Amino acid sequence: MRLMVLLAAVLCLLPRAEAQVRFGLKGGFELTEMNFSASDLREANRVGFYAGPAVKFTLPVVGLNVDASLLYSQRDLKVDGEGIKQKSLLMSGNLRYSVGVGSTLAIFASAGPQLSLNIGDDVFFWKDSEQHNHQYALQNTMISFNLGLGTTILEHFEAGIYYNIPAGKTADFTWDQIGSELKEISWNRAKTKTNAWHVAVTYYF
Repeated sequence: MRLMVLLAAVLCLLPRAEAQVRFGLKGGFELTEMNFSASDLREANRVGFYAGPAVKFTLPVVGLNVDASLLYSQRDLKVDGEGIKQKSLLMSGNLRYSVGVGSTLAIFASAGPQLSLNIGDDVFFWKDSEQHNHQYALQNTMISFNLGLGTTILEHFEAGIYYNIPAGKTADFTWDQIGSELKEISWNRAKTKTNAWHVAVTYYF
């Protein structure tokens, strides 16, 4: 949260600093890494995609930039054999440092916060082949952090790879289990934390 406040303060000072502003379009795909707090649950890597507008501010400090984006994201998850579709709105901002050769090629490193808002279904319920109940409940709001490396070509094209780390749990998974005497039903709960690798391409006008 402190990083978001810092980025907002930087953006407020941009007009006075005569920063250069460029708008663009950003898109890419992601590979999610699902981790459960219960060790007996199966973990799986799944693929998703995202796209939306982006903006970049070039600050009057050599090599320093700020970028921000508003992206629609869709992930296809699999929880204990069940397919789940997660739809989110991602709002992110990154502070970047670039080193380049003129306007032809530059390499940058970036870091910053991301706010994720769930805009699709948030609770999924199903029964397995043995009629056991399962429920997967997504967090409606989540804060995470991005770390990235990338390259800028001819000032218009950017390609980068980012690692997204959530600040807390991303979902709760609950399921029932019938006792040995087939009379008692116990409920089990596990927390899910989903990290993700992002590969992004951006075109600035």
